[in-house]
Amino acid sequence: MKNLKVLFLTWMLVLGCASALAKDLVRERAIFEDATGQLTLAQVKGAAFAPAGEVVFEGFTRSALWVRLTVNVPAGAGPLSVRLRPTLLDSATLYYPAASAGGPVMALDMNARSAQKDTRIELQPGMNTVFLRAEAIGAMLIKAQVLLPQDALDQDLNEQLELGAVLAVYALLTVAMVGLVLWRRDSLGVFFFGHLLACLVLYVLVFGFFETSLAVDWLHGKTASRLSAIVNFLSFCLLMQAVQGFAGMQRLQRLTRFAAAGFVVLIALFFVADRHLVLKFTALVGPLVSLVLLTTLVRMATTLLKDKKVALAARLMSVLIVSVFVVMVCRAMLQLLKVVDGGAFLLQSPAWRGVFIPLGLMAFLWWRDREFSQALVQRQIEQAVAQMQVKEQAQRLATQSQFMAMLMHELKTPLYTIQLASTSLSRHVVASHPDTQRLHNITRAVDDLNFIIDRCVQAEQLDQSDLQANKTPVALKTLLSEVKHIDGYERVRCTGVDQAKVVTDYQYARIILINLVTNALKYSPPDTLVQLTVEPAQGGTVPGLRVRVSNAVGSAGWPDPLQVFTRYYRAEGAKKQVGAGLGLWLAHTIASKLGTDLRCTGDDERVHFEFMLELS
Repeated sequence: MKNLKVLFLTWMLVLGCASALAKDLVRERAIFEDATGQLTLAQVKGAAFAPAGEVVFEGFTRSALWVRLTVNVPAGAGPLSVRLRPTLLDSATLYYPAASAGGPVMALDMNARSAQKDTRIELQPGMNTVFLRAEAIGAMLIKAQVLLPQDALDQDLNEQLELGAVLAVYALLTVAMVGLVLWRRDSLGVFFFGHLLACLVLYVLVFGFFETSLAVDWLHGKTASRLSAIVNFLSFCLLMQAVQGFAGMQRLQRLTRFAAAGFVVLIALFFVADRHLVLKFTALVGPLVSLVLLTTLVRMATTLLKDKKVALAARLMSVLIVSVFVVMVCRAMLQLLKVVDGGAFLLQSPAWRGVFIPLGLMAFLWWRDREFSQALVQRQIEQAVAQMQVKEQAQRLATQSQFMAMLMHELKTPLYTIQLASTSLSRHVVASHPDTQRLHNITRAVDDLNFIIDRCVQAEQLDQSDLQANKTPVALKTLLSEVKHIDGYERVRCTGVDQAKVVTDYQYARIILINLVTNALKYSPPDTLVQLTVEPAQGGTVPGLRVRVSNAVGSAGWPDPLQVFTRYYRAEGAKKQVGAGLGLWLAHTIASKLGTDLRCTGDDERVHFEFMLELS
């Protein structure tokens, strides 16, 4: 961090001293736009020139632009250095008076990037008028300077210091970012690194810093520089869609991907269509898309500022970096759109972005890593709490199971004693005795209590056990004979198939059948029959039998088909009968374990419960 501060201060000092080191001899600047592109110097001299600033920006035009420079040359100055920034003019011709008095006007070709970067001429001492004729298929951005030899050397030193400061910041933060990419191994870091590299390439190519050190001629040309501008917009879109995905902005992320696809199309058109139109369209769409995407950073900065979990100093510093970056990009984009006048900032913005883009990206990565760390800690806490809750739940269930087992045993014992005593007394009492009915009521009440206890025990066993059904071949007749032990069996009529073998878990199927028959006997009118029907199932993928238990609707009314299999559910009319609301829930749950479905249907007079048994 200390080295980064030193580099940052050095970089700001270099930018601040740039104008002081370069003593420009130009005193006045004026421009004239030749829409025809056919005017000669003699014709242009009498044209109406408009005053211009140090940096001329005329957007994208096919016209020829004439720049008139009034140069104050000191005595004994010697050769002067003429410099154009950026060095991207497709056609540039310099017209200047000869050094000798009365000499002809000299015309110097400055089409090459090296000539635009530095050309030496000699002028007479005093005030001289120099004309520059320029054409470009890209943006017409010109900063023309005339310098003394020593000032030219000072400017070279200044530019190298600027480049060194920017590259140092990029190098330091790039190493850190590559480390994060390798450590995190996610796409967001890759897009960060891609945009960082695209910004660095744009900065280097636009100003031709590596013309003498790189042997690749294509990189020295104007094509690579202009193409890098489109690539820069593309990389920014790809980066922002990754950021939006991290922030959960899926809808905006899809739109950003669509914009990125548009820039890919523009890159392809750059090689096959009119490059002037492609660059002009890019200069219109690119800033608009960038301004929209900057709202994502503003929203995230606002979220970070409100996050009180982050230290106030860290929040303010991060928001400050993001804010400066947003302001710089907005200003540059508005100048490209000609909404804001001037062009000097367009020349300086790549250097500013060379620092604030890496700093902004690192601030975001720091915030993102902090969010991941907090989320990881939160997940660990939640997992620990969940494990504790599972252990507590298991302990409660074990305690509950022990209590239920003890309670059922303690209840069964006195109930058995009461039932035994009632049966013994009834044997010694004649049928006409008044106590006969009382003993019958006692026996029935004991049976009802036993029935409820049995259902509670079955429900507890089902809750405590996750054993899968053990299916074996079972004789259907044996299974159906279980209903003969139910009180009131004389009202049950069995019809249909009974001589077959089915594949099922005998105990599970027995519980289902007994619960269904018991339920039908309890809630049907006492003078009606309960129909138990077994018939071949039609249309199934596996041969099977449909078991249906039907009964007439009693005083309890129709069951609610949406809640009839809900645990503890009992309709209002059914609450007059003894029960715990567990029978049908047990039957439905066990049927699921057998791989079938217990269904409740009905017609005008009867209620039907049915399930399937697989044939052996």
